[in-house]
Amino acid sequence: MEFMEFMEIKDNKGNRHYINPSHISAFCETDGECKINLMGQDYMLAEGTMQDIKLRLTSFKH
Repeated sequence: MEFMEFMEIKDNKGNRHYINPSHISAFCETDGECKINLMGQDYMLAEGTMQDIKLRLTSFKH
């Protein structure tokens, strides 16, 4: 059995979400905050810089 790893993010209302990182279609840095695009909606990452996020995404098991 393979376990899926999730990434914590929060939306513009401050609600936390746990997502499968393979569903991320794009990410960018805006006003010093790293944001991702997930299914056509922008979410702000709960924590981390753009470099931190790149490292986290490459560390997830695929």
